[in-house]
Amino acid sequence: MTTGGSRITVPPVMMIRVEDTMDVMIARNTARRAASLLGFSPASRAQIATAVAALTDIILNSEARQDIQLHGLRIGSQMGIQISCDAPWLASASPENGLIALRAKLGDMMDEVDLDPGSPPRIRMVLWLSPGRTTQVVGA
Repeated sequence: MTTGGSRITVPPVMMIRVEDTMDVMIARNTARRAASLLGFSPASRAQIATAVAALTDIILNSEARQDIQLHGLRIGSQMGIQISCDAPWLASASPENGLIALRAKLGDMMDEVDLDPGSPPRIRMVLWLSPGRTTQVVGA
């Protein structure tokens, strides 16, 4: 949805440690809280929570312990939420195949789903705050 410009991290900055299945519920609730603080509507909060729960499931299925980071993101006047985590289990996969699999599972829920190269690779998802996704009433 947004291209170019500098991406600036803004509060809230939250982290979820994923170690067992109970963390799926914690991840959902933390994602809802972060999205609420950024002004997302209840429906968008549920969408973000579902994407974070799906990412948590991916982490648990890989049998890895990982931290998921959630934070606000700004490019100019555009605000959004970014969810990211390291993905060492994807280090041996081709980046293209890893990205295809991630987008197949998460792409309908988020505006951006990317796999940043590196050691380890890093999953990064963004949902931008648009007029249909905000709790603010325009013109009231």
